[in-house]
Amino acid sequence: MKLLTICITLFLLGGCAAVIQAPDTLHTTTHSKVRNQNLAYLKDFEVIGKIGFSDGKQGGNASVVWEQHPQSYQIRLYGPLGSQAIQIKGEPNRVSLTKTDGKIITANTPEALVHQELGWVIPVSGLRYWLRGLPAPGTAPKKMLLDGSNRLWQIDQQGWKIQYQAYKSIEGRDVPYKLLLTNGSIRLKFIFDRWSLGE
Repeated sequence: MKLLTICITLFLLGGCAAVIQAPDTLHTTTHSKVRNQNLAYLKDFEVIGKIGFSDGKQGGNASVVWEQHPQSYQIRLYGPLGSQAIQIKGEPNRVSLTKTDGKIITANTPEALVHQELGWVIPVSGLRYWLRGLPAPGTAPKKMLLDGSNRLWQIDQQGWKIQYQAYKSIEGRDVPYKLLLTNGSIRLKFIFDRWSLGE
């Protein structure tokens, strides 16, 4: 019931959002001028969407619900590669994955858990920043392309190329709507069509 209520609320929010398409002209920057619109300080949010995965040999898709808090996150994937659902929880010094049958698996990183259970390569640690349209801390980006309003449209970081194909304007903030991530033969496509923004 709680999830249904959340989905309905986010549907109403998402349905009124204006979609911002990628412009024809972008400029390169070597330092962060990314328009954050308080997104850098947005520590609590929930996003619902779809994810598609392909590595040139196998592929699949799933629905995703990502709930982010300052010190923790929870990612729920529904229907990946024919399975019913998995849930990933991240807390300081602990990452766990709960399968449909209730079995709990732990690993050092969320990336290791996803690869172990699904065979997918998903850069979960960087995505908590990229899905907000921000560079991840740590390794400096090799390339960033911004538009005239300093929205991020491409970033090359941690071996990944992240291309922002569209944004949505929600509650006065421009948040990513469609993303394409590539790393060699690996392709990840996200459509984040339902956002709930905290503080």
